[in-house]
Amino acid sequence: MRIRLKEADEQMIRELERNSAFTWEGMTLDEDNLHEVAHIFEDEKLVKNDTEEICGYFWYGNVMNRLYNLHGDNRYSDDLPFLSFERNCFDGSGNLFVFKMEIGARWLDDIVRNNAEKEADRQR
Repeated sequence: MRIRLKEADEQMIRELERNSAFTWEGMTLDEDNLHEVAHIFEDEKLVKNDTEEICGYFWYGNVMNRLYNLHGDNRYSDDLPFLSFERNCFDGSGNLFVFKMEIGARWLDDIVRNNAEKEADRQR
């Protein structure tokens, strides 16, 4: 299996947020890391056996800051990479939930909600 990357525009990021995409913050987006992630997905049986390719979407902190109006210490570094996968890429078993916690990934809607709460607290 391999991972094909696409740069997400703001509309796609909002769609990934609505669909609670599996998301890593800060992962290096080079071929070696992507190859390793693909092997982990296979080894952990997170994708269907016949999956040859899944699409990952990436963007950077500057886009998150602008899109979600993040300021101060709630801002991301402009060059911090985000990598998301739509949940329909995975096999639907509970393994993804456990794996997500083990590696420190999160659902994109949780990331956005946590940032919104921090912004609200910051403005009080």
